[in-house]
Amino acid sequence: MATAIPNLFLKWLAVRELLRLPQSNAEIATRLWGPDDGPSKFSKMLRGDYGCEPDVAGELAEVVNKRIAIVRGAAGRHDAPAEAFRPIDFEAPVLGFARKIVDTTEVIDPDALDRTHKALVKEFSPDAPASASGLHVAIEQYGTTRFFEGAAAAPSGPPVFEIGRHKGLFAIEGLPPEDANRPLKVYVMFSRDPAIQGSRIWDISFEDAVRWLPSPFEPVVEGGRILLMKEPKPVQPIPGRFRLTAIVVRDPAVLPRLDPRGGSASAAPLDEEETARLLTNLTRVAKSHANALAYCGSDYVVREPKAA
Repeated sequence: MATAIPNLFLKWLAVRELLRLPQSNAEIATRLWGPDDGPSKFSKMLRGDYGCEPDVAGELAEVVNKRIAIVRGAAGRHDAPAEAFRPIDFEAPVLGFARKIVDTTEVIDPDALDRTHKALVKEFSPDAPASASGLHVAIEQYGTTRFFEGAAAAPSGPPVFEIGRHKGLFAIEGLPPEDANRPLKVYVMFSRDPAIQGSRIWDISFEDAVRWLPSPFEPVVEGGRILLMKEPKPVQPIPGRFRLTAIVVRDPAVLPRLDPRGGSASAAPLDEEETARLLTNLTRVAKSHANALAYCGSDYVVREPKAA
């Protein structure tokens, strides 16, 4: 029975980047299903819109195993890895899946590791398109005295918060007056890049890589701003570069197309599978229903305090 593999497009991205897979997706798809329907089926399968038959999962696992052997051989490792890659491994969570490829291959070079890390971080840190909506994230920074306020980034880069010294207040600005009285729904997620600690994204759990405010929620709007908190709060004591992504839904009719949990989902954090599916849906809905929602994002950095 063909069932969709959760977040296969992210797992296949990890395979392509970590192992420098030479075959294109179209070439693999043609081998599986022929040149006519193959590329379309493969694309839909990666996005979860088409089920993956057990024999297809077996073929993909064989592609992975052959490439692992080649990468190991190029590094002088001609012995078999301790454990072969299996079709069932595609069912693992994304970050655990990437870690499995790294551990099985053992000899992936640092450039490939860094490239894959950046690619996966980017998938969980979507770049908002230039939009006439005017929405943007405002980050207000507080210390003993208020020294940075109301901008998405400092002149030299994203604002930097030192653990134990700074508080932050986040809001969404630029809400048109006609939206202020609409029954808006808002989704807010924080994604973390742990590279400043010398780690890659698969070295941490998904819960440490992506965190959600319970979403969707009905926002508090004051003075054309959507307030994401009532007062400044200390940043979480976890170093990293963070991206805050906010999605503002103007028309609730698109919620079933956007939220994988359904159009009447209660406010709650999304898990890894739901997050990746929502971000895939977001790209589609933003193109097909541009007036129904808008999204924006901004970066900030959290680091250990400097020595006095």
